[in-house]
Amino acid sequence: MYRLSKKFVCLAILLANVIVAPQLCAADDNQNNATNPISFKASDIKFNPAPGFPKGAEIVILRGDLSKAEPYTIRFKLPNNFVILPHWHSTDEEVTVLSGTLNVGMGDQVDKSKSTALTAGGYQIVPANMHHYVWTTGSTIIQLDGMGPRTTVFVNPDAWAALVKKSNQ
Repeated sequence: MYRLSKKFVCLAILLANVIVAPQLCAADDNQNNATNPISFKASDIKFNPAPGFPKGAEIVILRGDLSKAEPYTIRFKLPNNFVILPHWHSTDEEVTVLSGTLNVGMGDQVDKSKSTALTAGGYQIVPANMHHYVWTTGSTIIQLDGMGPRTTVFVNPDAWAALVKKSNQ
């Protein structure tokens, strides 16, 4: 039974990337190509609940198709004390803190004492396949830039699935 719920969560995340992700995009079809500039007024950027994440996480995709080999820009709005458990990506990830504090650490276990606090304007490049985790101090907005396809693999997917499930009860 537990394996079924784990498979369900993985399937839900996959479907969210394919079906829901287009609804999370801020760019219209005319902006999402190489011949037109992409620009947004801050007031036009609308965050939506982040599929496959614990309650409280919000996302907007500013450019790119996360399932394709093309550049992407994502923004996350995370509440105070939000934790993203250890995970890794198959491509480099550039992280810019726009507001709040993002605490970043490397490894397979969350260890807040070994984290580095990045405040507004802070920047980090996380190399492909590096195991890392983050947590917030205060409401925090971050921007992620990289080259797709974007993958996120949790070191302990069972713990992530339990965190998501618990937050939605």
